[in-house]
This record gives sequence, structure tokens and C-alpha cells, in this order.
Amino acid sequence: MARPDAEALARARAELASARGKRRLDLVLDAPDPGALVRALPADELYFTIRDVGLADAVELVQLASPAQFRTFLDLDAWPGGRLDPSRALPWLRAARAGADRDDGQERAWRRKLAALDVELLELLLHGALVVHDLDEEPDPEFTSDRVLRMPDGKLVVEFRAEGASYLAVRGLVDDLLAEDPFRASRLLTALRYELPSELEESALRWRTGRLHDLGYPPLEEALSWFARPAARPAGPLPGAPARPPGFFLELRPRGSRLARAADRLSAGEREALELELVTAANATLVADGVDPGDLDGVRRAVEAARALVELGLEAAAGDDDARAAGTLATTPVKALFQQGFARLLELKWRAEKVRAALAGRELGPPLDELLAALARRRPLYFPGVEAPREDWGTPAAAAHQRRPFLSSADLARAAEALREAEALAAAPPGAPPARG
Repeated sequence: MARPDAEALARARAELASARGKRRLDLVLDAPDPGALVRALPADELYFTIRDVGLADAVELVQLASPAQFRTFLDLDAWPGGRLDPSRALPWLRAARAGADRDDGQERAWRRKLAALDVELLELLLHGALVVHDLDEEPDPEFTSDRVLRMPDGKLVVEFRAEGASYLAVRGLVDDLLAEDPFRASRLLTALRYELPSELEESALRWRTGRLHDLGYPPLEEALSWFARPAARPAGPLPGAPARPPGFFLELRPRGSRLARAADRLSAGEREALELELVTAANATLVADGVDPGDLDGVRRAVEAARALVELGLEAAAGDDDARAAGTLATTPVKALFQQGFARLLELKWRAEKVRAALAGRELGPPLDELLAALARRRPLYFPGVEAPREDWGTPAAAAHQRRPFLSSADLARAAEALREAEALAAAPPGAPPARG
């Protein structure tokens, strides 16, 4: 299975980037060699595509994926909040195993995927779904389920706790482990009697964290470092590009944006390097905000917020001059631009904190009170109520909005204008009526 050449891959990525939902699935499956195309795509963006289409409708993509890509699907989807959730892992195993009992090629592909999984992950998946009885210690075990399986060595009996589709997935997993290597499977099942789930989870999480870091998802401490004031001089090494090809699912440089116009002036190599840095910026935002990768709307919002901060930093460094912005992109790390953009939000935050201190509990009415609260957060947010007609200021209508990340310099300008009004009101004598436009 030959990898698509660079030109064909770039063309496929462009088509996938402009498609949505099941159209992306059709584009992959209609390719001259779907398997080669799937394996050439970034594992995380392939995961987002499968989630967008729906796992039940994208089983073929799971089966075409490489063992490393499949492992990434589990790394991203099965660990909400940093804890393994078997109910989210087992459907991926069922999808990868589908048809393996009827097709030799599918069986070989499934076994390669199974062999690539961490043994700690397999033990965690089985730990809560099985009870392992040692007949040397329990010659006459009491079963609470009628789903039991005697091991070939005659020493162990496995009792299945899982039911329904989960039982079928776990039973298939045990059967496949036994078929691959009965001795290794018996050792693994014996270990379930003594291994502590907390220790297994710690080890499995460590492997997962390392793999995701290579893919461009930084550890939490590193992710939080993006949301800091830019240093006068770079302190320590800047983050490197992730070990992955350029993507297609997320719009990192939407056409017509300041970022896209500047990037279009770069060489192909410079654009590819920029895109990988933007991937790291988006992923740092996902990690810092604790976004579940399975929440595609949350992922898109985080990507938008990260891109906006880079653009705010680029605007601060180069203004509206596209040529100058291109030069900035070519010479300035994306993390530095991201931090410059965030520093512009911090300036509003510090001003908002001073206003709130000066008010000493006084209220200005909506939307100014809501804006001040949104700006005073650790990571300042924008309150769209400041866009309400001035005749609505001071009424519930101006408060009926949800705070959100800053997405443009227009957001920044509107917040700054409203903040100036709040500063003027805070400086007025107590008792002075708030402005109503």
C-alpha cells in the first residue's frame, strides 16, 4: 500500500478541508486507494472526522486506520477527565473487530491493532468487566453470572460481568487474546487478580500523555504557559512542531482572515511549518481549557479562540500590512504571537479589576457589570451584551448574553470602548446615575 505522493495528498487534504460530515467519508472511500489515504492523514483529525460522521457510519475508516492511528482514537476518546472510561473505549474495539471473523484481511488488521494497545489499557478494560477465579484457590467457585469461560490450562475460570454489547466486545477481546497466545492471555488474566486499577491507570495514562505530546497535545503545565505574558527574552526552548503531517479537519487559517492573507505570502515549506505550530496552539488551548476531544463543538470553539489570539498578536506586531505580517509569521514563533495576543486581553483585565475595586460593590447595570466580570476572569472573556442597542443598556435585554472568548480585534475594540465608559462611571461621585445612552 503506497503512500500518496505529495501533490495527490495535498489535493485530497484540500478537498477534505472544504467538505463536511459524511461528504468527507465519501471522499476518502472514493479515493483510488482509501487505505493509503487514511494512513497518510493525521490520526487526531481522522478521529475528529469519525466523530463528526458518527462511529456507526465510519466503521470502514476505523478498519482502514493503522494500529498507531487506532491507538490515538482511544487516547483521545476513552479518557474523559484523565480517567479511562471503558464504555467509550469498547465501541472502538467493536468497530475495529467488525468482520474479523469472516474475512482474513480484516482479522489480520484487527490483530495488528490489538497488538499495538498497551497491556495496561487491556487490563483496565478487562478489570471491571471480569471476575477471574483461580481453581487452585477456589475449587468450587460461586458464580453470579451464567456467562463463564474456562481457560485452556484448566486453572482459571473467567466470569463476565459485562452485559449486552459490552459483553460481546469483552468476550471477543478475551477470545482473541487466547487465540493469539493462550499462555500470555492466562498470565494477563491472572494479573487481574492482583493488579491495582489505580496503578494500571497511572501507567496507561503516562503512555497516553507521551503519545499525545508527540502529536502536538502538550501536558497541562506547558499548555498553561501559552496563557502568560510574553517574555522580554525567550526563556528556554520554544515548543517544537508536532510529529504529525498537516491536517484538514480544523480551519486553522480560514480564507480571507488576516492570518490566511499573510500565510499566502509564505513559501510552501513555511506554510506547512506555520500550520503545525498553529496545531500546537489549538491543542494547547484544548488542554488548558479541559475540552473533551469528543466534544466537537467545544473543539471548534477552542480552535477559534486560539486562532484569534494568534491574529491579535499578529495585528499588534504588524498592523494591517499583509507583507509585514508575512515577514512576522516567517520569523516569530506562533507561541510568541499567541502570548502577545493574550497580553492585549490582560491589559483589559487589569483595567477591569481597577474599575471593580473603585466601584466598591456599586453596580453599573448591564452590560457593564457583566463585561467587568467577564474581563476579570483568569483568562478574560468577551461579553456580547456590549453590542446591544444603547437604549437597551441597563435593561435585562443587555444582560441576556453568554460570555465567550475574544474572536477578533472588533471584539477587543468594543470591549475597550465599553470599559472606558465603565471607568468614567467608576470615577463619578457615588450616587451619580449610570449612563443609559
